[in-house]
Amino acid sequence: MQNSLAQVYLSKAEELRLNNQYKESVQNYLSSIMMNKNNAESYLGLGLAYKNLKNYNKAILNLQKAEKLNPFSKEIQKELAMCNIIIGDFEAGIKYLISSIKLEPDNVDIQMQLALAHEMIEEEDMALMIYQKIIETNPEFIRAYIQKATLYMYLDDYLNSAKLFKKVLELDSNYYRAYLALGICYEKLGNKSAAKRFYKKYIDNSKDITNYKQVVGRISEINSNKENKKHNLRIV
Repeated sequence: MQNSLAQVYLSKAEELRLNNQYKESVQNYLSSIMMNKNNAESYLGLGLAYKNLKNYNKAILNLQKAEKLNPFSKEIQKELAMCNIIIGDFEAGIKYLISSIKLEPDNVDIQMQLALAHEMIEEEDMALMIYQKIIETNPEFIRAYIQKATLYMYLDDYLNSAKLFKKVLELDSNYYRAYLALGICYEKLGNKSAAKRFYKKYIDNSKDITNYKQVVGRISEINSNKENKKHNLRIV
Protein backbone atom coordinates (compact mmCIF):
# COMPACT_ATOMS: atom_id res chain seq x y z
CA MET A 1 0.00 0.00 0.00
CA GLN A 2 2.77 2.45 0.92
CA ASN A 3 4.61 1.79 -2.36
CA SER A 4 1.40 2.37 -4.32
CA LEU A 5 0.79 5.67 -2.53
CA ALA A 6 4.43 6.63 -3.09
CA GLN A 7 3.93 6.10 -6.81
CA VAL A 8 0.85 8.34 -6.77
CA TYR A 9 2.85 11.16 -5.16
CA LEU A 10 5.71 10.58 -7.59
CA SER A 11 3.42 10.76 -10.63
CA LYS A 12 1.90 14.00 -9.33
CA ALA A 13 5.35 15.43 -8.59
CA GLU A 14 6.58 14.61 -12.09
CA GLU A 15 3.52 16.25 -13.63
CA LEU A 16 4.00 19.41 -11.56
CA ARG A 17 7.72 19.61 -12.35
CA LEU A 18 7.15 19.21 -16.08
CA ASN A 19 4.65 22.08 -15.83
CA ASN A 20 7.34 24.23 -14.16
CA GLN A 21 5.58 24.13 -10.79
CA TYR A 22 8.78 23.31 -8.97
CA LYS A 23 7.85 24.29 -5.41
CA GLU A 24 4.66 22.26 -5.57
CA SER A 25 6.52 19.30 -7.05
CA VAL A 26 9.03 19.32 -4.18
CA GLN A 27 6.30 18.61 -1.63
CA ASN A 28 5.02 15.67 -3.64
CA TYR A 29 8.51 14.25 -4.17
CA LEU A 30 9.13 14.45 -0.41
CA SER A 31 5.82 12.72 0.28
CA SER A 32 6.77 9.99 -2.18
CA ILE A 33 10.15 9.52 -0.48
CA MET A 34 8.50 9.29 2.94
CA MET A 35 6.50 6.35 1.64
CA ASN A 36 9.39 4.72 -0.23
CA LYS A 37 13.01 5.71 0.43
CA ASN A 38 14.40 3.30 -2.18
CA ASN A 39 13.10 4.83 -5.41
CA ALA A 40 15.89 6.55 -7.36
CA GLU A 41 13.33 8.34 -9.57
CA SER A 42 11.95 10.26 -6.61
CA TYR A 43 15.40 11.54 -5.59
CA LEU A 44 16.27 12.34 -9.21
CA GLY A 45 13.05 14.29 -9.70
CA LEU A 46 13.54 16.10 -6.39
CA GLY A 47 17.09 16.98 -7.43
CA LEU A 48 15.85 18.36 -10.75
CA ALA A 49 13.16 20.41 -8.99
CA TYR A 50 15.74 21.91 -6.61
CA LYS A 51 18.04 22.59 -9.57
CA ASN A 52 15.30 24.59 -11.29
CA LEU A 53 14.72 26.46 -8.03
CA LYS A 54 18.46 27.26 -8.08
CA ASN A 55 18.98 25.45 -4.79
CA TYR A 56 21.99 23.57 -6.12
CA ASN A 57 23.27 22.18 -2.81
CA LYS A 58 19.96 20.41 -2.15
CA ALA A 59 19.88 19.33 -5.80
CA ILE A 60 23.31 17.70 -5.48
CA LEU A 61 22.38 16.04 -2.14
CA ASN A 62 19.31 14.37 -3.65
CA LEU A 63 21.03 13.49 -6.91
CA GLN A 64 23.75 11.74 -4.90
CA LYS A 65 21.04 9.73 -3.11
CA ALA A 66 19.62 8.82 -6.51
CA GLU A 67 23.10 7.79 -7.68
CA LYS A 68 23.50 5.38 -4.74
CA LEU A 69 20.28 3.67 -5.73
CA ASN A 70 21.04 3.74 -9.46
CA PRO A 71 24.79 4.18 -10.08
CA PHE A 72 24.49 3.42 -13.80
CA SER A 73 22.05 6.19 -14.71
CA LYS A 74 23.43 8.47 -17.45
CA GLU A 75 20.96 11.20 -16.53
CA ILE A 76 21.92 11.24 -12.85
CA GLN A 77 25.64 11.47 -13.66
CA LYS A 78 24.98 14.23 -16.17
CA GLU A 79 22.86 16.28 -13.75
CA LEU A 80 25.41 15.87 -10.97
CA ALA A 81 28.07 17.15 -13.34
CA MET A 82 26.06 20.21 -14.34
CA CYS A 83 25.08 21.14 -10.78
CA ASN A 84 28.66 20.86 -9.53
CA ILE A 85 29.95 22.98 -12.40
CA ILE A 86 27.29 25.62 -11.69
CA ILE A 87 28.45 25.97 -8.07
CA GLY A 88 32.08 26.11 -9.21
CA ASP A 89 33.19 22.64 -8.11
CA PHE A 90 34.87 21.79 -11.42
CA GLU A 91 36.79 18.84 -10.01
CA ALA A 92 33.55 17.08 -9.07
CA GLY A 93 31.85 18.24 -12.26
CA ILE A 94 34.61 16.80 -14.44
CA LYS A 95 34.55 13.55 -12.46
CA TYR A 96 30.82 13.11 -13.11
CA LEU A 97 31.19 14.09 -16.78
CA ILE A 98 33.83 11.39 -17.22
CA SER A 99 31.52 8.88 -15.51
CA SER A 100 28.72 9.94 -17.83
CA ILE A 101 30.95 9.50 -20.90
CA LYS A 102 31.90 5.98 -19.75
CA LEU A 103 28.19 5.14 -19.65
CA GLU A 104 27.49 6.89 -22.96
CA PRO A 105 30.77 7.06 -24.95
CA ASP A 106 29.17 8.30 -28.19
CA ASN A 107 27.43 11.32 -26.64
CA VAL A 108 29.30 14.27 -28.19
CA ASP A 109 27.31 16.82 -26.19
CA ILE A 110 28.74 15.45 -22.94
CA GLN A 111 32.22 15.37 -24.46
CA MET A 112 31.77 19.04 -25.41
CA GLN A 113 30.72 19.84 -21.84
CA LEU A 114 33.87 18.12 -20.57
CA ALA A 115 36.04 20.21 -22.90
CA LEU A 116 34.28 23.40 -21.82
CA ALA A 117 34.78 22.50 -18.16
CA HIS A 118 38.52 22.16 -18.79
CA GLU A 119 38.46 25.55 -20.53
CA MET A 120 36.83 27.11 -17.47
CA ILE A 121 39.70 26.02 -15.23
CA GLU A 122 42.28 27.09 -17.83
CA GLU A 123 43.31 23.57 -18.80
CA GLU A 124 43.36 24.57 -22.44
CA ASP A 125 45.55 21.67 -23.60
CA MET A 126 43.02 19.16 -22.29
CA ALA A 127 40.17 21.06 -23.92
CA LEU A 128 41.98 21.19 -27.28
CA MET A 129 42.70 17.46 -27.08
CA ILE A 130 39.02 16.65 -26.41
CA TYR A 131 37.82 18.91 -29.24
CA GLN A 132 40.28 17.21 -31.58
CA LYS A 133 39.07 13.76 -30.55
CA ILE A 134 35.48 14.83 -31.22
CA ILE A 135 36.49 16.17 -34.65
CA GLU A 136 38.28 12.92 -35.51
CA THR A 137 35.35 10.72 -34.49
CA ASN A 138 32.59 13.10 -35.66
CA PRO A 139 34.05 15.06 -38.62
CA GLU A 140 30.70 16.71 -39.42
CA PHE A 141 30.12 18.00 -35.86
CA ILE A 142 30.59 21.71 -36.51
CA ARG A 143 30.36 22.88 -32.89
CA ALA A 144 33.68 21.20 -32.06
CA TYR A 145 35.44 23.10 -34.86
CA ILE A 146 33.90 26.41 -33.76
CA GLN A 147 34.80 25.96 -30.11
CA LYS A 148 38.33 24.78 -30.86
CA ALA A 149 38.87 27.67 -33.29
CA THR A 150 37.55 30.15 -30.72
CA LEU A 151 39.87 28.70 -28.06
CA TYR A 152 42.85 29.03 -30.42
CA MET A 153 41.88 32.67 -30.93
CA TYR A 154 41.76 33.17 -27.14
CA LEU A 155 45.28 31.68 -26.97
CA ASP A 156 46.46 34.11 -29.71
CA ASP A 157 47.07 31.22 -32.09
CA TYR A 158 45.45 33.00 -35.02
CA LEU A 159 46.91 30.75 -37.71
CA ASN A 160 45.34 27.56 -36.36
CA SER A 161 42.16 29.46 -35.55
CA ALA A 162 41.89 30.64 -39.15
CA LYS A 163 42.41 27.12 -40.49
CA LEU A 164 39.56 25.82 -38.37
CA PHE A 165 37.18 28.66 -39.20
CA LYS A 166 37.78 27.93 -42.90
CA LYS A 167 36.83 24.32 -42.20
CA VAL A 168 33.68 25.60 -40.49
CA LEU A 169 32.73 27.40 -43.70
CA GLU A 170 33.33 24.21 -45.68
CA LEU A 171 30.86 22.45 -43.41
CA ASP A 172 28.36 25.31 -43.32
CA SER A 173 28.77 28.20 -45.76
CA ASN A 174 25.95 30.04 -43.96
CA TYR A 175 27.87 30.35 -40.69
CA TYR A 176 28.54 34.04 -41.28
CA ARG A 177 30.35 34.62 -37.94
CA ALA A 178 33.28 32.63 -39.35
CA TYR A 179 33.93 35.47 -41.81
CA LEU A 180 34.26 37.92 -38.91
CA ALA A 181 36.56 35.54 -37.05
CA LEU A 182 38.73 35.11 -40.15
CA GLY A 183 38.90 38.87 -40.60
CA ILE A 184 40.17 39.29 -37.04
CA CYS A 185 42.63 36.39 -37.37
CA TYR A 186 44.17 37.71 -40.57
CA GLU A 187 44.35 41.25 -39.23
CA LYS A 188 46.18 39.93 -36.16
CA LEU A 189 48.50 38.00 -38.51
CA GLY A 190 49.25 41.20 -40.41
CA ASN A 191 47.52 40.14 -43.62
CA LYS A 192 45.32 43.19 -43.98
CA SER A 193 44.12 42.47 -47.51
CA ALA A 194 42.79 39.07 -46.43
CA ALA A 195 41.31 40.65 -43.28
CA LYS A 196 39.48 43.26 -45.35
CA ARG A 197 38.19 40.58 -47.74
CA PHE A 198 36.70 38.52 -44.92
CA TYR A 199 35.28 41.58 -43.15
CA LYS A 200 33.46 42.44 -46.39
CA LYS A 201 32.17 38.88 -46.67
CA TYR A 202 30.89 39.16 -43.11
CA ILE A 203 28.99 42.35 -43.97
CA ASP A 204 27.59 40.77 -47.14
CA ASN A 205 26.45 37.60 -45.38
CA SER A 206 25.66 38.72 -41.82
CA LYS A 207 22.14 38.60 -40.47
CA ASP A 208 23.20 40.41 -37.32
CA ILE A 209 23.91 44.15 -37.15
CA THR A 210 25.63 43.93 -33.73
CA ASN A 211 29.12 44.41 -35.17
CA TYR A 212 28.19 46.18 -38.42
CA LYS A 213 29.52 49.67 -37.55
CA GLN A 214 32.69 48.30 -35.97
CA VAL A 215 33.45 46.09 -38.98
CA VAL A 216 32.89 48.98 -41.40
CA GLY A 217 35.20 51.04 -39.20
CA ARG A 218 37.90 48.36 -39.30
CA ILE A 219 37.73 48.25 -43.11
CA SER A 220 38.06 52.05 -43.26
CA GLU A 221 41.06 51.97 -40.91
CA ILE A 222 42.74 49.23 -42.95
CA ASN A 223 42.17 51.29 -46.12
CA SER A 224 43.70 54.34 -44.48
CA ASN A 225 46.52 52.28 -42.92
CA LYS A 226 45.56 53.44 -39.43
CA GLU A 227 46.12 51.26 -36.40
CA ASN A 228 43.39 50.62 -33.88
CA LYS A 229 44.23 48.69 -30.75
CA LYS A 230 40.58 48.18 -29.82
CA HIS A 231 39.11 44.89 -30.97
CA ASN A 232 35.71 44.52 -29.33
CA LEU A 233 34.08 42.53 -32.11
CA ARG A 234 31.96 39.61 -30.98
CA ILE A 235 32.51 36.33 -32.81
CA VAL A 236 30.11 33.80 -31.32
